[in-house]
Amino acid sequence: MSGPDASALRGLHRLLEHYTPDGTVGRLLLGLTALVGGPLLLFGGIAALSAPTSFLAFLIGVLMIVTGVPLAVVGIVCLWPVYLSLIGNVESPEAYPDGSRIVSRPTNVGDDVGNDAEATLKRRYAEGDISREEFEEQLDALLDADERGRDRTRRGAVAGGERETESAR
Repeated sequence: MSGPDASALRGLHRLLEHYTPDGTVGRLLLGLTALVGGPLLLFGGIAALSAPTSFLAFLIGVLMIVTGVPLAVVGIVCLWPVYLSLIGNVESPEAYPDGSRIVSRPTNVGDDVGNDAEATLKRRYAEGDISREEFEEQLDALLDADERGRDRTRRGAVAGGERETESAR
């Protein structure tokens, strides 16, 4: 989005940030209230318009519809950053207007290149880039190469340990 729509949304986000105290809790309270009240007003207005008994009932029905739709939109806009923070796309709901996203996930210290290659292979298979047979062949080759590397490391450690004991004699 660009132009006036983007600036209007940014302005709306700034207003929400200003008027929702306590960050996530404030967003949840305002958003859930708006998401419950919006559809109630909308459907209540539709019911009031279906059989208006007077001009006042007609005006109240129109007013309920006119306020119900924006109230539901405010509820969605309010809860969207909370949802994004729960699924991990944004660090916190407060960081949403700034656009600060979680770029990388923390990795385990013991991860090595083999695990990264295995994860990449699994991702490619899940996305449908490679067939099941190709996945199995490449995974077997990857695991064989990883096992050979471990054997070399073990042999080097054993040989190094033997050298240390010989030099100590």
